[in-house]
Amino acid sequence: MNTVEMNAADALMDRRLKIILPAPWIMRVFGKKTIPVWVKRPVAQNLLRISRLLVKMGINLKELKAGELGTLMECIAENLVPASRIIAYGMIRGSIASWMLNRPLALYLRCYMDMRSLAELANIIVLISGGEDFVSIITSVSNLRITQPTESQTGNGS
Repeated sequence: MNTVEMNAADALMDRRLKIILPAPWIMRVFGKKTIPVWVKRPVAQNLLRISRLLVKMGINLKELKAGELGTLMECIAENLVPASRIIAYGMIRGSIASWMLNRPLALYLRCYMDMRSLAELANIIVLISGGEDFVSIITSVSNLRITQPTESQTGNGS
């Protein structure tokens, strides 16, 4: 089993995934270049915050893929802060902790990580988030609708 499959299995079992981040400057002075961060599956409140930020960004993927360098740079300038906040919400587990630590962590990620590392981190967050579970919740709850009229109530009576 390769590393990707092992990480996917750990994410499904809601285990923590280890992510290596660049160390802050104070730790680099003492010789520590990287720090391990353990990331678990985000709670539902953080997924709601991630969804709100994503909708607020309003990115048109067709324009972005077909666009030129100027369009890409405009998109980065407008959306890098919300994108880093989305990644930070995915990394922090609790709703109160994410409310307090989201902006400082997002700033740290923007300052110390390159775009490729941020993209890999975003892919990991998407992998462990599991939006498919929401679809199964909605499907299950829709079967519980007791106020929906049955076939005998909608047809013409005798």
